[in-house]
Amino acid sequence: MIVQADIPAAQQARAVYEVADVANPYGEVMVGGELRRHKAVRRVAHFETLFRARVFDVSVFRVLAWYDHQLARAAGGMYKCGLDVSGGGSGAGHGVTTAEAAMQARSCVAWARNTIPADLLPAFDGVMDGETFEQVGARVYGHLCLDRSKRRASSAFRLAANHLLLGVGHLLGVGG
Repeated sequence: MIVQADIPAAQQARAVYEVADVANPYGEVMVGGELRRHKAVRRVAHFETLFRARVFDVSVFRVLAWYDHQLARAAGGMYKCGLDVSGGGSGAGHGVTTAEAAMQARSCVAWARNTIPADLLPAFDGVMDGETFEQVGARVYGHLCLDRSKRRASSAFRLAANHLLLGVGHLLGVGG
């Protein structure tokens, strides 16, 4: 199925992809008395790959998954108003409205980011955006040798994730 998705080689080199069961947008389908799941190829988030490699525990993973979900909600909230509120009769939308869910998500992201020390944010943001520790280390700690910058990026990300766990975890029901 991944081959059928025809993902460009350069894109495949930057991330891990997997076949995942997703909710069928048209509802569940029964074929011969058997529930058929809708499958899709999805990009595995870098923090999820790190969790699978046992870089951190499940409580940190749950907090990072919550944070990633809030980021996605915050980015997906802009839409163009389709109502003609001008009274001109043109039928064209005027202005941009922000969905309430996106505003709440932006607030959650801003609040969660305040639990992470500012010097750890560049490494945290890089990994959450899908960069490897090597890439983050070269960008943020470029004055160090490659191996040391990679280890520093790894350490900074884990510290930032633990700060996030301590600041947000109690709200999600995970220990901090």
